[in-house]
Amino acid sequence: MRRICLVCVLPLIPHAAWAQPSAPAKTPAEFRFADGSVVRMLLVADSIEVRTKYGLLTVPVQDIRRIEFGMHMPETVRQRIDQSIRLLGSEAYKQREDAGKDLVQAGHWAVAPLQKAAQSSDKELSLRAGAILKKLNETVAPETLKVKEDDTVHTLDFPIIGIVTNPTLKASSSLFGEQQFKLGDIRSLHVHGGRGDAEFSLDASRIGSTNEPWHDTGLTVDRHLRLVITADGDCDLWPQTPGQYVARPRGYNTPGKGGAYLAGALIGKIGENGKTFMVGDRHEGTPGEEGKLYLSIVASPWNNPSSGTYRVRIRTEAAAIAGNK
Repeated sequence: MRRICLVCVLPLIPHAAWAQPSAPAKTPAEFRFADGSVVRMLLVADSIEVRTKYGLLTVPVQDIRRIEFGMHMPETVRQRIDQSIRLLGSEAYKQREDAGKDLVQAGHWAVAPLQKAAQSSDKELSLRAGAILKKLNETVAPETLKVKEDDTVHTLDFPIIGIVTNPTLKASSSLFGEQQFKLGDIRSLHVHGGRGDAEFSLDASRIGSTNEPWHDTGLTVDRHLRLVITADGDCDLWPQTPGQYVARPRGYNTPGKGGAYLAGALIGKIGENGKTFMVGDRHEGTPGEEGKLYLSIVASPWNNPSSGTYRVRIRTEAAAIAGNK
């Protein structure tokens, strides 16, 4: 009797079919709109695409500090404005008049196209475009007239100038649910969840005591991000007789050089010309301004280099937004 071997063959399911696509990140952000309103919601995106003169860039949201949006004129509006500008050169009086009224009604959308038309070699077209621009300058808000055609994406490292190609930006909150915002309605976007953690040592013999008064941490802080700085270690203010005048990050019990803070105190500022603030062994708060973070150790009052090291840890985190998950 012949044996029959039964083989059970299971269908092969590709691994990709099992994998579920991960949901886009939700990052706290502040949206400022053309009508002056401000909304704080969660930006639902991992990255934003920017078309530049050097090609298309994909920028991770975690690297973005803010975006200043340009015009982003709707295509239907652009077509109407282009047609109206062409009709400004019409020989028919009524067509010219109607075109002028349409351009005035288009408001700030018509400013950039009219500026180009005002430079036309056609003198009649140039004069009519200039006259409409003058009317718009009297009726449209000055800050709206300054809106550029390009977008500027400010990252942690450098600005990117181009056009954000996403047609809309998605945002969510527990109160409003998910919303799609047209880029033409947004003037700026401030991202609050950017990265910015660091850990390093400050040498008291070099920072504050000599010709290097401030240490550039390399971190750019956002005015909305919560900044947490912690420090420990020792600073000997008179190393010629070690151990007699030892300070901690809060400082010694005598004023340092300059007198504003205690000798040996760890201090900070945001921006090269920023206002100095006390760090000590712990500083926590929202900066309220944007710029590079600098740290220093207050010099000894006896005009000598100090010695020792402070270990510094810096963390930035998004401030809580009420009502959002």
